[in-house]
This record gives sequence, structure tokens and C-alpha cells, in this order.
Amino acid sequence: MNGRQKLLLSLSSGVLLSLGWTPLPFFPLLFIGFVPILWLDDACGNLKNSARCFLRYSYLALLIWNVLTTWWVGNTYQGTHDIGSVFGGVMANMANPLLMCIPLVAFHHTKKRLGHGWGYVSLPAYWIMFEFIHLRWDLTWPWLTLGNGLSKFPQVIQWYEYTGVFGGTLWILALNILVYRLLYTFLWGRNFQFTRKNLLAVIFLANVPVCISLIQYFTYSEKGLTKNVVIIQPNIDPYNMKFDESTLDAQLNILLRLSGENIDSSTDYLVWPETAIPQGILLNELYAEPVINKVKSAFSSFPELELITGINAYARYATDQTPTARYEPDGKFYWDAFNSAIQLDTSDSIPVYHKSKLVPGVEKMPYPQLFKFLEPLAINMGGVSGSLGEQKDRGVFFSHDKTGIAPLICYESIYGEYTCEYVKRGAGLLFVITNDGWWANSAGHKQHLDYARLRAIETRRDLAHCANTGTSAFINQRGDVYDATDWWVQAVIKSDLYVNTDQTFYVRFGDYIGRAAIILTLLLFVRIIIMRLSKRKNLLNES
Repeated sequence: MNGRQKLLLSLSSGVLLSLGWTPLPFFPLLFIGFVPILWLDDACGNLKNSARCFLRYSYLALLIWNVLTTWWVGNTYQGTHDIGSVFGGVMANMANPLLMCIPLVAFHHTKKRLGHGWGYVSLPAYWIMFEFIHLRWDLTWPWLTLGNGLSKFPQVIQWYEYTGVFGGTLWILALNILVYRLLYTFLWGRNFQFTRKNLLAVIFLANVPVCISLIQYFTYSEKGLTKNVVIIQPNIDPYNMKFDESTLDAQLNILLRLSGENIDSSTDYLVWPETAIPQGILLNELYAEPVINKVKSAFSSFPELELITGINAYARYATDQTPTARYEPDGKFYWDAFNSAIQLDTSDSIPVYHKSKLVPGVEKMPYPQLFKFLEPLAINMGGVSGSLGEQKDRGVFFSHDKTGIAPLICYESIYGEYTCEYVKRGAGLLFVITNDGWWANSAGHKQHLDYARLRAIETRRDLAHCANTGTSAFINQRGDVYDATDWWVQAVIKSDLYVNTDQTFYVRFGDYIGRAAIILTLLLFVRIIIMRLSKRKNLLNES
């Protein structure tokens, strides 16, 4: 195979994976998107520098997929034009495909050493282990976890309540391998019986999970008592108004007006978006903050109402208590900034939750102990740039009747097992508060809403998705989106949500598929080491 043919395979893979990704409706393309990469693996396999050849062409395929699917990350510079924003957007789309090449190159080496059988077993193991790690380290960017790509069609992935997104990743990769093996046997003239077995395997694996899911989808009933929820989408321009101090009172008045016009005595929850109160709230003096007391006073005639809202929060310390603490030389104190959520009602208690899955390069400099000096390169998206503080454990907000709410802040809704921690701590509803206005009317906010469907299915929790602007909506326990708002408009939506208290298999056991992939990877490595030692021993004996 010549270079032009390899290039065509590389381009084909990138385009197929991009076209198969949400919000586009062509998800079956994901089941053949890796076929050209598997073909490239065989095409490069007999070359002297096979791994280098495979890396070069697979990187190009993954780069195309990343750029065509998440190009909007670079849109964060709109309205700011700072070098950190441009740098961060470019790096996200260049570095992530390079990381994705690690499991592919490991698969290439394994197949050469252990043969086709173990080689194809290793690909899902290595890829899922990579996704498992990518969900957990400081450079986390799991937006393109393969299982996320099926999120637009909850009808075919109801079994995520048992497997989480890694079940989707495994399904996609297994089908790609079987389709490629079918293509291989057909093109290279293997016997008919072998081709027939591959065809039956493809048909079985493509259809059985869908049939199981459809049965689940059409027989599932919402569980739990209902709570009336009102979502406010204020539509504040994040670039030109949101963090302009001269507009803070006007922003609050918009929220209070829209809320007052749409709540009544039957409203249980009122939801405002991420950083709805953008002025800095000093946590050390939270109960004396004028803006907090103004909001509490505005809703004092609704004793049953709970307001969930995002705030910009600060904490002051006498000593350097955290890796993210900044020193204020004028006041001679240390302080942390947080992207937080609070719950306000007529009681004297104000629970606070700090966002803890922070966006790398925007809200957190990876490994701040080592790279704090690079914080000036962080993407500036208003408010405080650089590393924010975070919270060790997931915080659940409880109402007067003990209903638990998971206050997921923006990016946190991408993480499945992370969301399960809220449920284990008593959350019966999921509230996602977000901004989603940073990337203009691109695929970004649409993908974010689609991914929230996965959390609803995995946990079987109703979900309220509240955006400053973007798309606000409700999602039921089957992952159906309803009452979705339009882009860049002020809007208010309300619905009765079901408070489920049951725990799904996935909530109880989390990412067990990812942990199994790690174990299988270790066993494969041990097998490779034993084989190499055995070969070395044989060579020594022969000499």
C-alpha cells in the first residue's frame, strides 16, 4: 500500500468518526470509524519502522476527528483575544489526539508480538484503560470518550444503567474489529464459512444490544415522588456583560424579575445557572453578604422554595492552606477562588458546594504544585483566571423534606462515576448549572446537553439542565430531552420531576469495566514479558 492510500485511510477514519458524533444523527458511522485505522495497522505492519508509520497516520485520523468535533474549544478567545485563549484552544485539539495514539500504538506492538487474537483483545483493553485514566488525571479531557458519541440516541443505550459509557466504548470498538475482520476475510479470499461466521457475529453484536435497550426504553416508568422545578435562563452575554461590575445589579434584577413572574406556591425548586451571582462572595462572611440577603428577602414569601444558584466564591486564610491559594501582599493573607453553588431558602443554613472537576487550562493549571508559574497562559473566560480551589467530597443539597439535589457545575456532568458519588450521598435529582455561552452557537453546548442524557440513564435520575445561555432543558430518567430552550434567548421553563431514591447497578459499582481493562492490560504486559524472556532463554541455550 502506497502513501496516498494510507493517507486516504487516515482521512476516512477522521471523517467517519466526526460524522458519527453528536449532535449529528449518524451514530452508526462510529461502528466503522476505526476500520480504516485497523487497516492502517496491517498496512504498516510489515514495514521496518511499522510503529512510526502507524503512529503518523493514526495521529492524523485522530487529529481530524478532534478538530472537526471540538473545534469550538478555540472559540473561547472570542471577545478576549488573549494569547492564553488561542494557545489553550489549539493545544486541546493537538495534544488530545496524541494521547489517544498511546493505546493504538500499544495495540500495534501487542498484535505483532502476541498475534492477531490477543492483539484485537488488547485494543479495547488499552483504549478503555486510557479513557479511564483520562477521566481522572489533571489533564483530563474526556469529551471524546467513545461511549459519549451515542448520547443523542438514548433509545439504543438504556443498558448504560449497568455499564456506564465504557459499555458503549466496548461496543463500538468490538463492532469495528468484527467489521474489519469481515472485510479482511472478504477482500483477501478466506473461505466462505469463515466469512459467514464473521458476518453472523457482526449482525449479532450490532442488533442484540439495541433490542435489549429498546425493550428497556419502552417498558421503563419514571420512579419517585414529584417536585416542581423552574429553570431560569437569563441570557447574559458572558463576554461583554457577565463580569462587568457596572452590570451586576442589572443582572440580578433580571433573575429576580424572571423568577418572580414564574414561581408560585407550588414551586419546590428554582434553578439559576453557573455564576448567576457573579460578584465575589466572601465565604468567611457569607451570611452578611448584601446580595445573598437581598435574594433571600425576595423569596421570603415562599417558605417551601429552594433556590439553587451558581456564585463566584472566595475564601480567606491566615496561612497557605492549599496548593491553589494566592497571597495578597497588601492585606497579608492568602485566598482561594471557587466556582461554587449554594442553596438558599428561608432557613438560616446556606450549604455551599465548590466545583471540583475543573476545566484544564481554564479553571485549573494541571498539577499546580509543579506548574503554577504557567498560570498566566490559562484561558481567560471572565472572573478569576488560573487555578480555582476545589472540594474533596461531593456535596448534596438537602431540602426541608430531605430531598437530595446533586449540584453539578458545568464540566462536572461529563463524569459518570463522579456523578454517582452524589447519588450515593442521597441525591434524588440532578441539577446541572452551566454557562455554555463561551463557544457561540456551535456544537459545544449541544454536546454538553446530550452528555447529560447519559448521567440521567446511568443513575435513573431526572435532570434539570440550567444554562445562562445555550440550551436549558429537562431530561427524564430514560434520557429524553424535553422543553429545551432556544439559543441566546431569555427563557423560563418549568416541569414536575421525579425524585428517584433507587440505586442502579452502575451507581453501586461505577466504572468496573475500566478497572477490568486495567487488569487485562497488566496481564497482557506480563504475557509479553514472559514471551520475551522465553525467547531470550532459547537464544542463550542455542548459543
